[in-house]
Amino acid sequence: MIFQNKYAPQTFNDLIFPDRNTRQRIKEFACNERHGSLIFHGPYGTAKTTMARMVEQMRTSGLEYGSVDFYRAFDMQHETFKRISNTQVLQRRCGVEMPVTIVDEIDQVDKGLQYKFRWEIDMNCDQGCFVFTTNNLHNVDPGLVDRCDVVELPASNTQHWFDRARWILDKEGVTMSDGKLQALLDTCDGSIRDLMRALEDAVLRQPANTPTPPTPQLQVISSK
Repeated sequence: MIFQNKYAPQTFNDLIFPDRNTRQRIKEFACNERHGSLIFHGPYGTAKTTMARMVEQMRTSGLEYGSVDFYRAFDMQHETFKRISNTQVLQRRCGVEMPVTIVDEIDQVDKGLQYKFRWEIDMNCDQGCFVFTTNNLHNVDPGLVDRCDVVELPASNTQHWFDRARWILDKEGVTMSDGKLQALLDTCDGSIRDLMRALEDAVLRQPANTPTPPTPQLQVISSK
């Protein structure tokens, strides 16, 4: 299994947040306590898409409705909005309280389509909401930004990641001192992908713990 996928977050509690307020705010969206649209923004490798998928998964409670609710920038066309509307209808019929559609890298969507999202949010906010991600908030239509709750996910804080990194190494059977682990994390550039590659390197380059074999006992044979 790919190392990053092996240790990818499986539940909300697996996510690492920059602070408690951000964690609480996102949890409120994930638990259907807030129903507006979101923009996750920040540098590459800060788990924006992972967090968006987690919010969607929790809001839909894992219900299957057999359609697409995740779009990349190059997927977006004028006719895509009709598909989004149909999917939201399917979700509501399946029992989803407030359907959510993810649009990854909204800054790379055509400006005219970004503008159209304003209308979708204004006119159909009771039908469904959106979670947008972007590395370049300044390239997103200002009117669209104004209609969303904007959540910054900054470069990963290695102190926040220390316990998770220790847990990963323990799972892999690798022993490393706290000082050496912190030094390893400090080499990362704030990207979670870079951090995971550093941990994978540590796992591959340091032998896993193995039980010390018992010392052979010499058998003394008495002569008569």
